[in-house]
Amino acid sequence: MRLTMLTFGLFAGPAFAQPGPPAEGPDEIVVTGQKRDGTLQDADASITVLDAEAIDQARLRDFRQLDDLVPNVQFNEAGQLSNVFITIRGVESNPFIVNRAAVYIDGIPFRELTNAVLSQVESIEVLRGPQGTLYGANSESGLIVIRTRAPSRDAEGEVRVTGSLFSGTGGAGIEAYYSTPLVSDTLAASLAVKYGREATWMRNRAAGVTEPGEIEERFVHGRLRWTPSDRTTLNATAYLLDINAPGLFDNDFFPQDRTLYDQLYGALNGGRPSGRYGYFHDAPKRTDETEYVLGLSVAHEVGSGTVDAAVSYRRDRSDSLGLDFDFTSLPTAAGRDDNDQRVTNAELRYASAQQQPLSFLAGVAYFRDDKDNQKSTFVGPGDLDSYVAAPVQTRSIESLSGFGSLRWRPAFVRDVTLSAGLRYDHTRQRAVQREGQLDLGGGSILYYTDARLASTDDAWLPRFSITWEPTDDATFFGTIARGYIPGGFNLAATQENITDPDVLRYRSETMWSYEIGFRVRSADGRFRASGAVFQIDSNNWQEIRVLTDETGRPVSSDFIGSSASIRSRGFEVEASWRAVPGFDLSASFGYADATYLYLFNGIEDLAGNRVKLVPEYDANLSARYQHRSGVFARAAMNFVGAMALDERSYAVQPATTMIDLQLGYENERFTARLFVDNLTNVRRFSGLGFDNLAFGTDGTVYGALEAPRIVGAEVEMRF
Repeated sequence: MRLTMLTFGLFAGPAFAQPGPPAEGPDEIVVTGQKRDGTLQDADASITVLDAEAIDQARLRDFRQLDDLVPNVQFNEAGQLSNVFITIRGVESNPFIVNRAAVYIDGIPFRELTNAVLSQVESIEVLRGPQGTLYGANSESGLIVIRTRAPSRDAEGEVRVTGSLFSGTGGAGIEAYYSTPLVSDTLAASLAVKYGREATWMRNRAAGVTEPGEIEERFVHGRLRWTPSDRTTLNATAYLLDINAPGLFDNDFFPQDRTLYDQLYGALNGGRPSGRYGYFHDAPKRTDETEYVLGLSVAHEVGSGTVDAAVSYRRDRSDSLGLDFDFTSLPTAAGRDDNDQRVTNAELRYASAQQQPLSFLAGVAYFRDDKDNQKSTFVGPGDLDSYVAAPVQTRSIESLSGFGSLRWRPAFVRDVTLSAGLRYDHTRQRAVQREGQLDLGGGSILYYTDARLASTDDAWLPRFSITWEPTDDATFFGTIARGYIPGGFNLAATQENITDPDVLRYRSETMWSYEIGFRVRSADGRFRASGAVFQIDSNNWQEIRVLTDETGRPVSSDFIGSSASIRSRGFEVEASWRAVPGFDLSASFGYADATYLYLFNGIEDLAGNRVKLVPEYDANLSARYQHRSGVFARAAMNFVGAMALDERSYAVQPATTMIDLQLGYENERFTARLFVDNLTNVRRFSGLGFDNLAFGTDGTVYGALEAPRIVGAEVEMRF
């Protein structure tokens, strides 16, 4: 079990569309991510929707597990506590460039998503392709919308206890939820709490290490929902998340080739082999993170439309100590990363009634993201108090947007809907670097110079679509959309005394996406299928450049260039079938041929290489049967193709197959299950591959690992 917390948000009330009564025939699946009332069957985009039942049946407790269920979507990470970066349709993200896919949890943006456990979630929607018309920058490759459970008008609650074993150790957690009306049918409140404690699945075996790794999390979340009239709803939320992880750095690296690693560095590690999930780092480690969110939204019906207003504030404070530069027991150098991020988001919009032949949506939005970062190191042996800090570096992003869209059902063309949207984004960025230095060990010192950089970006983001619905159970659609990510600054260039403005500032990235898709279902709703083909062309592609010295040793990973381009072509299909009552089958397959059209890394042109962190394919096959007595079983197989871990294709993660199993019992008030994740204990890399930070190129690469085999039990009681 992974126990990182879902960061809950607001707007679970009518600020976005709510499920209505089912239509005659198959139950309608409601889509909220397009910010207007609508169903999945009528949507003009490629969308995967998971409702609360599907989420629970798949035991989707960790956000990183979502890519097992959604084709052409991949989650990459740099450590058990690090941020999660999302690849959609071959458009990758990585830890040094902000996500190209946006994530909204009940309307609150998470442009740098932390690992999360899904709890009290009503639905998850994955929208593929640029969503800039409604969500602006950083929704270039797609959008993930999570809607959590709103306070109920009836008193209800639940308690869930989970225990797990992995890598010779384990963990346990408990979570509880209670919702109750406070004032008849007008005011309701809910409270969610969670506590989890588990060992890390990678165990530090270095001599003298007293903290092999542990994660402890506490979470408290309160919500209010007030409906003073049938036309007005107000939602408020507040939560606090606290993570303490002694013995763990959030961004640790492990060797891909363990045999070669042990041959090279076994003597430094006391002659002991590293093992599948063991490692030797002498650096003293600890990670602490505190995050809180405050949010308020209101929805009010005006005439034939609805006005929505929302504002939120999120602060995330993290301090991670213990990056081991040489990845061995040798005391060379250790690093620390201290961050303080504050995000404010506000939006006001009006949506007309959707039943009319011509409907529209219009609004304005404001976004501000401020982040302070301070790095520290020490050379040789030391403890948690030995780190020497460089000056605090600051950056801020502020954007103001206006957006609108029209949807028209012309009377002279039967069953066709035309849609057009446009968003204007004005973005301002600032970066401040203060003079100082950072000792990287081995005689290498990183010098910071004073720098004050500022820039503005303006972007127009259009989107066009056409939808044809020849029957109630068949939909065909096509879309063309533009996406972008604002440019930024290379403070690393100032450290090398570079003054070329084209190097100090990398340009805004732009892309065009084209797709044609379909969605069909049987008349009784027991069978559903969808699919799409797509092409994506991106210019000024922002690509991380790992600067190295003459030995191949990385000396900076903060340099980004924008003189590259990519093209991604592919398709995805997914289907579900209720063969007989109680027996469900689902399958999906995604293929993305994503290649660099041009990428110069300072040494060679890498055109023709596959885009890193993009698997050749991904697929899922799952079956679940529940007997009328309440006994159930579920099996899932997840297939992921080979994936380059860097732009050179120097390191490749081979194709893998993972198997998950469940066996349990369920009734109206009680659920108990046994589960096994990653049954065959596949060792799989999930993030960028790096050369050794201290010794340079040594024949293998280092990166983060996904979870090993996890065996556990879960009991849930509802009242």
